[in-house]
Amino acid sequence: MLNTKIKPFNAISYFNKKFYNINLNDLKNKWNIFFFFPFSFTFVCPTELKDISNYNLKFKEKNCNIFAISTDSHYTHKKWIDEELTFVNFPLISDFNKLISKNFNIYNKKDGNCERSTFILDKNLNIKYIEILDTNIGRSILNIYQKLLMMQFTYKNINKLCPFSWNNDNKYIEINL
Repeated sequence: MLNTKIKPFNAISYFNKKFYNINLNDLKNKWNIFFFFPFSFTFVCPTELKDISNYNLKFKEKNCNIFAISTDSHYTHKKWIDEELTFVNFPLISDFNKLISKNFNIYNKKDGNCERSTFILDKNLNIKYIEILDTNIGRSILNIYQKLLMMQFTYKNINKLCPFSWNNDNKYIEINL
């Protein structure tokens, strides 16, 4: 699954008090983060969505879109954002038909929802990063941002690798092939 192109999809997103259709054409030529969350109106998910909202400008500065996705309906997303999550500044995509979750192999058949997971897609819509967590554990937005920077660096610099402690300081590993 890693380093493979994502499969086509059509879905409805909610953003800025409007519904939008979204598909692969909306993702092209930008880095994209798919931020899957299991359920609306829960406890951990709003804390993550708040952190993403706080860092969304940093992601945009790096030519990266953020999309939060759950198997809830777009009407559920609308109600949740309009009533509780007024701070959200990126689209929430409804995967009500479960197609996106199944395509990313994170559909939880037992609960009928998606797993808490993150995927970073490069400009060519190839999956470059996968993180899947237990639903009881929240994600670090700073860690995801750091991974994005590393991937963008190695995307531009073919023979340069990022060690664990890399922090955009040019302390990379160079290989000569």
